[in-house]
Amino acid sequence: MSEILGFCGLNDFEFWLVVRLYIAAFIPIFLTANHLFYKKKPNPTSLTLIFSFIIVTFGWEIWLTYGFGGGLPVDERRSVALSCAIPQNLNWILNSLADVFIIWIGLIIVKNVFRNNVSVFNNWNWKVALILFVWFMAQNIYVEAFFYHLQLGSNGDLSWAPMQPLGSWYNPTLFKIAGNPITFQSQSSWFIMTPVVYLTYKYFYKNHLSDKIES
Repeated sequence: MSEILGFCGLNDFEFWLVVRLYIAAFIPIFLTANHLFYKKKPNPTSLTLIFSFIIVTFGWEIWLTYGFGGGLPVDERRSVALSCAIPQNLNWILNSLADVFIIWIGLIIVKNVFRNNVSVFNNWNWKVALILFVWFMAQNIYVEAFFYHLQLGSNGDLSWAPMQPLGSWYNPTLFKIAGNPITFQSQSSWFIMTPVVYLTYKYFYKNHLSDKIES
């Protein structure tokens, strides 16, 4: 174990952070490949996830990675060891894939809760929106509090991003968990993603039904 932890000079906490990120990033790749192999044709879920990857990438991940909007690039907000294990040019891809995994879980939760009521995918349903909102926000708060607090930096360190429209100009600390601040800026992207994911899935679901009816 000591030899593994010695890779890039990671300490125990950093090592497991890296492991979790790579696992979360590669699960969507594996599941997507498996889905396309067996089902061949994309369905509403896979199309939503592909679209979501584009949104999270250009909505905030690539901005935060390189500091395009005035913040510090990720390599200046974390340890040298983490930058070694998660290279900057790979950082936005891995985090975007991990975000897709979170979205996938959210869709699975909704489908299981409303398995006998598919009408929620035809018309807006506040219960669906609430479930997605609670899941997205809860996981992001957990991640910010216990995993990424070492590389979020201080107020003003994070770049502005389209899905974090107020940037660091208005970024109050909402509360703290274990002494780690939970900030408005970091939560805003997932707040916005709630209706984006729901409406995207509804769009592809309706198109899927139309194609089935026509065929």
